[in-house]
Amino acid sequence: MPPPRLALFVSGLDDTPAGQAAVALAEALRQRGFGLDVVAPMGGGTLRATLHPGIGQIDLAKRHTAGSVLALARIVAERRPVGLIGVGSDAGLVALGAVRLARQGTPTAVLEEPSAASGGVLRRALRGWLHPRAAAVLHGAADPGAAAGRLLAAFGCPGEIR
Repeated sequence: MPPPRLALFVSGLDDTPAGQAAVALAEALRQRGFGLDVVAPMGGGTLRATLHPGIGQIDLAKRHTAGSVLALARIVAERRPVGLIGVGSDAGLVALGAVRLARQGTPTAVLEEPSAASGGVLRRALRGWLHPRAAAVLHGAADPGAAAGRLLAAFGCPGEIR
């Protein structure tokens, strides 16, 4: 039987803090035995080549993170991951919105930068509406292994698949 699959949504795989956190988290989850798909609005990025070949890569062919919500909802509805993780504050909001649109009940978590509490009025309002619906909201990813453990626990998954 194949391992349970998770989906990780990130704004891009460029050499940014969110991109680095996404790659490190993807590797930590892969090492624990989970199947994983990394989903990004647009293909490319310098960190894409650093992903393990066993990690799926899905390009939504969208220019911007915010414009990816419907395409991500379609991916969630079709692939039915056991959990969806949005890496970065904007990607986290899009992930939470996509799961609501997909109506699949997929547990969703957000891994965002500690400074994400700031932002415009709309972002703060969306955060106030969507974050309470998240399985977990983690601030900062200093230790990807610890973050992976906390996310898997929030999804109700075992800490490791053999």
